[in-house]
Parts: sequence; C-alpha cells; structure tokens
Amino acid sequence: MLAIFYTGDVRHNQDVAATNHQKLFDRIKELTPYKVYSFTRNDPDRGFCPYDEANQPDNAYRRGQGGAVQVWDFLRGVERTAEPLVLRLRTDIWFTETSIDCICFEIKEMLENRSDIAYFGSDWVNKVAGVTNERLSVHIDADAVIQDFVVLARRSKLKDFSTTIKDLDALNPNKRRSGNKTFRFIIPVAPGVPGFRDQLAIVHRVLCQIWLIRKTYKYYPSDNEVCKDYIQSYIADDKAKMGKKNLIYPHPMQDAVDWWRAQQGWGPKEIVVGEWWQWQSE
Repeated sequence: MLAIFYTGDVRHNQDVAATNHQKLFDRIKELTPYKVYSFTRNDPDRGFCPYDEANQPDNAYRRGQGGAVQVWDFLRGVERTAEPLVLRLRTDIWFTETSIDCICFEIKEMLENRSDIAYFGSDWVNKVAGVTNERLSVHIDADAVIQDFVVLARRSKLKDFSTTIKDLDALNPNKRRSGNKTFRFIIPVAPGVPGFRDQLAIVHRVLCQIWLIRKTYKYYPSDNEVCKDYIQSYIADDKAKMGKKNLIYPHPMQDAVDWWRAQQGWGPKEIVVGEWWQWQSE
C-alpha cells in the first residue's frame, strides 16, 4: 500500500496538473493500492513549521529556508499517513512517460525489498541535460546535492522526525534554502563521525525527465512546451530573480538550451545577455 501526498504551495492550473498526474496514478494502480492525500501549505491541519517565514508571498522560486520547510512537510506527511510506502509530490510537477517508467520501476524495487529511498528529478547544469533514466547510488556523506522533485520511501527506513530536524537545525541557514541540499538528511545512519558513517538504507537518485510547471496553462500543454518554459525559468522570467548566474559565460543553462533546441531539430544558439528569450526561436 502506498500513500501519495502533496506538500508545498499550490501553484498554477491544478486541473491541468491533475490530468498529468493521473497518468502516473493509473500506472501505480497496476502495481499496488494507493491513496492520495493533500498536505499542502494551505492545509489547516498542516501544523506549525519552525522554518516558515511569516507573511512570505509565493513570488520567488527559492524562498527563505525553503529546503528545510520541504523536509519538515515531508516528515509531517509521513506522520499523518500509515501506509508502508510513501510518495511525496509537488503540485507543480510535470511527468513525462519516461519519468513515469522510472518511478514505477523504483516502486517495484521497494515492493521487492531491493530499495528503501529514491529521489527523482532533472539536472540541467552538470552535463546531463535531458537524461531519461540515470540511476545513481546515494550516500548521505558523499552526495551533498540530490534530486528532490519526487521522493519515494519505505516508512520503516526513514530517519525519525526529531533526529532529522536536529540535523537540519545544525546547518547554516543558507544550507537550508534548497531541498536538493536538505532531503539527504532523511536517510538513517549508524552513530559515527560524518564522512565515515554506515548508511542504514538502500538509496538512489534518479535523473529523469520530470519538469516543473512554470506557467498557468489554460489548455493541456505538450511535454515540449512545459520543458521550454521550465528551462526559461532558470534564465529569466516574471518570477526568477536576476543574479550572478546571468553574467556567467557561457550561461549555466546553455547545455539545457542546446538540448531543447536539438529536440526541435535546430542547432545550438547562445544565450545572450539581455535577450533572454531569443533561444526559443530558430
């Protein structure tokens, strides 16, 4: 039995997202019974998160101690459910067919007791743009950054709530900003010195074609359009904060742009300062 729960902000057209997510749920139904829960930020029973910042609007992709907030919400979701397996989703995720294949494979692995925790997401900046399925082992002391769009876990193989929060509290607040730097702390370990600890769970991260929805679509978009808008959000858009990355040459998202353009049958095109959208045209 699998608990699927949503956490975080409710973003964009949820009818569109629900139609996309149902494709995943239909595939999961073939593997195991499941139940969907909504534990989003607007849930009156969510509880008090110590990492929330008061009156902070949803006007930036990365806010405050958002990574710690995500882990806290995940652990609350685990507390509020009873199923042996848990699957944490965001409301603004977009699944491609190949990413659904990846998630279903990991569910099968857990059902067969060959895996305990799996992280899913894409990576645009480490020479793996557009990868459809790359499964990598994870160790809490060796992998400081992991994917965090989707988290699948065996309840019995998670670090307990209080110890996880204690570990997060020990971090510099700047290290609590992003979920890809905080979700590794749910991995249980034996006592010891960090860097040399025995990990008490079988953990993987899976690079795949899961995108984030960045626009409020009035229609059901293609994977290609969602991907384009997702890439754009890491360059410049109405919500992205302009920063040092926009002055780096080549731009950190150049590989992602070139990969997307190749899917259109187009050649590479440089991201030009001040002309942030030009890469989308042939």
